[in-house]
Amino acid sequence: MADIKDFNVPPLPAVVMKVMQYDHTSADASVHDIEKIVEGDKGVAAEVLRVANSAFYGRSGKIKILKDAVTLLGLKALKNLVIFLGTKAMNSSVKDKTLRRYVNELPIVTALLGKDIAHDLKKNDIGEEVFLAGLLHKIGMSILALNKSEHYAFLVQQVEQNGFDLNEMEQNSYQVSNEVLGRSTAENWKLPDEFVRCAGIGPHTKLGDLQSDMERITYVASILSMQLLGLPVTPSVASNASAVYEYMGGEGDPAAVYAGGTVFETIKAHPFYQMAVN
Repeated sequence: MADIKDFNVPPLPAVVMKVMQYDHTSADASVHDIEKIVEGDKGVAAEVLRVANSAFYGRSGKIKILKDAVTLLGLKALKNLVIFLGTKAMNSSVKDKTLRRYVNELPIVTALLGKDIAHDLKKNDIGEEVFLAGLLHKIGMSILALNKSEHYAFLVQQVEQNGFDLNEMEQNSYQVSNEVLGRSTAENWKLPDEFVRCAGIGPHTKLGDLQSDMERITYVASILSMQLLGLPVTPSVASNASAVYEYMGGEGDPAAVYAGGTVFETIKAHPFYQMAVN
């Protein structure tokens, strides 16, 4: 079996590490603390201003300084934005369109949809954590895309065209699956255990392997996002997602509830999504 040492794993940018370690739930937490972290990275600061001036926030062109941008976005949204920008930057060298759907588009759709599901299930207290977990849950595919590039693109295309199992194809080609590699990468980054487990979530993850609502929501959101994006989802995987959703108190078929055009149109209007695909 391959080891993470066999792959080049880029470090998370310093600004992302600082933001992830910042406790936004502390009584002393302030957007200005995050502002101080962000202003040290000019690229991230520019993107924060860009988002603050997007049509989504209704302030097109009116936000000129970082202080006003962070005040508008708020602490939680700003933290999520910085982490999203870090993962996007890591994937910037991935050019293949098929791979970009998995490492850029799928994670942000999962993150945004996961927050919606958390809200609907009255689990708002973990909404921000679910968002972050969604961003990170395909990190293993990112590592393979960065290290194996053209061959991995070919492999994923074969999976989509012929209905092959991605894990089996990865195991046969690289002696490791993206899920195992995702967990190893999260451990290498010294992320909390719950995020490590989320980084290893894949279509075949079973209900009994999901230890928290954060993991369960991330799993359901991932499968529904794959359906929204037209990525292959087998009937057994869709059924498993429904079972996990029902276990958390969800009613009805989650695909019918969330995998509709209106939901996806709302997600596509979000500036984070637009940044992910452009």
